[in-house]
Amino acid sequence: MNPIREPQTDARGVEIPPGPYGRVVSLVPSLTETLFGLGAQDRLVGRTIYCIEPKGRLAGVLSCGGTKNPELDTIRSLAPDLVLACVEENKPEHLAELEDGGIPVFAVMPRTLDDVSTLLRQFGVLLDAQIVAGRTMADLTAARLHAGEFRQSLARPQRAATLIWKKPWMVAGSRTYIDAVMKEVGLVNTMGDREGYHEVELDDLVAQNLDLVLLPDEPFPFTHHASWSMAAAGVVPTRRRALVMDGKLLSWYGSRTARSLRALVKMLGKRVNGEEGT
Repeated sequence: MNPIREPQTDARGVEIPPGPYGRVVSLVPSLTETLFGLGAQDRLVGRTIYCIEPKGRLAGVLSCGGTKNPELDTIRSLAPDLVLACVEENKPEHLAELEDGGIPVFAVMPRTLDDVSTLLRQFGVLLDAQIVAGRTMADLTAARLHAGEFRQSLARPQRAATLIWKKPWMVAGSRTYIDAVMKEVGLVNTMGDREGYHEVELDDLVAQNLDLVLLPDEPFPFTHHASWSMAAAGVVPTRRRALVMDGKLLSWYGSRTARSLRALVKMLGKRVNGEEGT
């Protein structure tokens, strides 16, 4: 099979040549991990300080600052032929400055699971990894089918909210990747009446009659103390209905999406079906 060689259009509508690109800087932790998942880690020459996965395999890749405050001079010194970014996580002025300096930028903005499949396909083209990308996409399709079977097994959809911050309390609304993942595993996002991430009062959450509240450990580091607080405030009926979890399951996309869906189905199955003690 001949590889596809055609320009790729990013989430901003910017078209770049197909590559393949040999020197890549990633400004998004989940995209850094995805390069490894696609077997293209040898192309990675720079990353952010928040790029921590896969553990133990990034020590030799130069750090170039954070997602919001990248060290542009450091990036330029690496002479990359491609920078990977996210519309939501990275500032447009930084991406524009890199592009003005002649460095192509490919920015993603996955809001649905279909967007993740598209991302994987495009990365396969850009990184000359189409065979592995195809297998990864097939695995994601299988994981979505598994999630669909779980949804159908539920007596009813579970009413849920995902908190992402405290002081002020903030939740994930519609048109977010978190919202898409919630829907995929049979959760009704009761905070989906507004787009993006927005503030909420605990009384508003109580009024939603939630079955579950999800408490990821990033970007705010929720701990099990928060699960007690949610139950005490009446947000959920019992503490076991407040799920403190690895935030990467909900917010990291790309090569990890399939295994995240499987892990969430397993976790939710225990809580919803009462297989796990308090």
